[in-house]
Amino acid sequence: MAFKIFPKSSKSGSAAKLELVDDNARGTRPGDTETSLNWAPHASRIEVEEEGGLSPSLENASLMFAHGNETAAKAALVHALDTTERSQPMVWMCLFDLYARSNDRTAFEELALRFVVQFERSAPAWDEMAGASSANANSANTRAKPKSLLRGELTDPQAPVIAALIEASKRKDGAPPRFDLDIVDLDGANDVCGMLLAGSLASLRRKGAVISIRGLDATTRRLAAGLQAGQAARKGQWYLVLELLQWSAQPQMFEDRAVDFAVTFEISPPSMEPLTPLQRSALTVRAADVATTDEALVNDRIVWIGELKGPADNCLKTLSLEAITTNPVLIDMRGVLRVDFVCGGAIANGITRLMAQAIDVRVVSATPIIQTLLQMTGTPAGLFAKA
Repeated sequence: MAFKIFPKSSKSGSAAKLELVDDNARGTRPGDTETSLNWAPHASRIEVEEEGGLSPSLENASLMFAHGNETAAKAALVHALDTTERSQPMVWMCLFDLYARSNDRTAFEELALRFVVQFERSAPAWDEMAGASSANANSANTRAKPKSLLRGELTDPQAPVIAALIEASKRKDGAPPRFDLDIVDLDGANDVCGMLLAGSLASLRRKGAVISIRGLDATTRRLAAGLQAGQAARKGQWYLVLELLQWSAQPQMFEDRAVDFAVTFEISPPSMEPLTPLQRSALTVRAADVATTDEALVNDRIVWIGELKGPADNCLKTLSLEAITTNPVLIDMRGVLRVDFVCGGAIANGITRLMAQAIDVRVVSATPIIQTLLQMTGTPAGLFAKA
């Protein structure tokens, strides 16, 4: 028999835990530790239970990373490998994460050799971690296909999905992004929201972004039905309808509505522009427009992308009780580049409020260094899971 003792963290203030474990029953040697890292595919082979809080080096590294100093964060973790903290797999995983973000494959593979010696098991693969690391040459946002929903009447120009589309449309580096956009339940948009949404979609379209729009045809017809030629109202929705017709590749219907637009507002309408072959391939299957299925709602999730900063970041609006439409709530962080300390604390507070209302929360695809920062600011470790 062996005792596993989780010491009390001097910073977290959590209570120490004493657990009795039968070594023979679990087939491990005394002194072995187990942790669930809940991230990369190969990381799942490392099973360590760390309920006593984060080590000093992990806290220091996550703080430095949160402040944008990746070099200092790596230095802190490299130093940790020369101390007793080298027995903690999460220290290694965060260092793998940072090497992948900086595209330093040589250092990554050298670390992998040391990892195999230390733990006598396979190390994470470069292709998996470099591909999954959301800050690796700003490429993860182009690989991820977050599913975003627009529903009801759009009246808030700072709605998370609109903000995410605008942010993506402003990027000038990297390959064109890919999105799944669900507009099955979209009923309309006021002038500001309609023009912002139409403008961001138009910008993404011209940059070659590939957006699979669910409910495209049916929703376009429904939105267009509320617009009457000669009645100069809902201008933003007019622009949105014309942009959706661009994405649906229906030139005749576009031209008809463009003429109505010109007559109504006495200004020139947008011009029809061709889609790229990839964009055409992503056109929604017409049969999917017929009805909303329960299966479509199973994949409903909150998607955060980019850098999350400050106490009033747009991501925090998605954690309000008014914005929550499902239970459990799934937060997808695969496209998050960085979270600063202040925003990390605000995220933890928002999650705590939801949990106090019996709402289950799961955070998926947060890379190790971001997961560490969120844990340090108060997000429970048990909420993190693989995608």
